[in-house]
Amino acid sequence: MKNTIDYSDDYSVSYRAQLTAAISESKKLGFNRPLFISERLAVADETLAATAKFLNQFSGFLDTVVPGYWGNSCQTLSTNIFAQLNGRGIAADIVLGNVIINGTDEFDTTLKILQNEYFAEDDLIGHQQVHAWVTLGDDTIVDAALPPRLAKHYNAPGHFNDMIFINRAATLSSRFKVRYQPILVGTEFFAKTNPPDPMDLLKSIQSLRY
Repeated sequence: MKNTIDYSDDYSVSYRAQLTAAISESKKLGFNRPLFISERLAVADETLAATAKFLNQFSGFLDTVVPGYWGNSCQTLSTNIFAQLNGRGIAADIVLGNVIINGTDEFDTTLKILQNEYFAEDDLIGHQQVHAWVTLGDDTIVDAALPPRLAKHYNAPGHFNDMIFINRAATLSSRFKVRYQPILVGTEFFAKTNPPDPMDLLKSIQSLRY
């Protein structure tokens, strides 16, 4: 029997607490790169609006990076969004975690699973058991991979295939019954478990501008 979820609550409160815990767990794993974002600083609506304006223009490029269905390409999409936003002065970081969709555990991952994968000595085989999205800090979520999954597997309208979530945790929870659960934060996870390193793309973008 599924636990009943009260979608009228302010899920942003829980999300912020989970993000703070995820940053702490990342440091315990040895993630030592300085974060671009802060879990303590509020992110203004104007910053979200600027992010949405840019990504609306950038989505055409993402189509060339990931042609067709985006729902299985969270690493590539989050890496590109992370690098492009920071390259334009919008602070962003990559979050690794899970998503609960209308009570369904979509990716079935845990901190222990991610710890084991991070310290594994064998090369990765198959898909990683994790979802990745981008945060600007605070309760913000930027995700290009999940909306198409909602269209394919959860009967969301077809325009979700062309949507990028750029919103706050509470809004995504109440409007779409989607609850993001941060577990780790930082570029080190993909750099070690499934290169390329997102920082390499950011440095490449920065080198073209300066």
